[in-house]
Amino acid sequence: MTNRLIRRVSAVAVAAVLGGGAALAGASPAQASGCYTGTGSVDSPKGGVGATAKATLCVNSAGYAWLDTNSTNTVTDKQADGYAARVYVYWAQQYSGAIAVDDTSNAGSVRLYWESNRGTPYLWTEVYVCMGFSRPDDYNGRCASVVYGT
Repeated sequence: MTNRLIRRVSAVAVAAVLGGGAALAGASPAQASGCYTGTGSVDSPKGGVGATAKATLCVNSAGYAWLDTNSTNTVTDKQADGYAARVYVYWAQQYSGAIAVDDTSNAGSVRLYWESNRGTPYLWTEVYVCMGFSRPDDYNGRCASVVYGT
């Protein structure tokens, strides 16, 4: 090992001991490169706002993505119109979900929970709220973007 490398390794080790391990947190997949908060709403096929969703999405440089559990991530069906609200996540060039479903028969909103559990080189991640059985890749106007991150 060169003196320069030894100094760097020693500095990281000392910082980890003195800082409670914070110096090593950069290697953790749960370390976010960025978190993004957004809201979205989609109209009911019968008119008016049919559903709303709020989410905080975190994505790191290794391609891990998750909904921030320290934030309130919810979906709410707004009308008794026969169309439930569903939430989907686009990650690693494919859709996941529905990760949550809310119908007006439920009291209030439904919490959203999602994480990728692995990395991907495709960093674009997006959360959608949809009405009924529509999916974002249907392109029928019954889905809306809630939040996206890269």
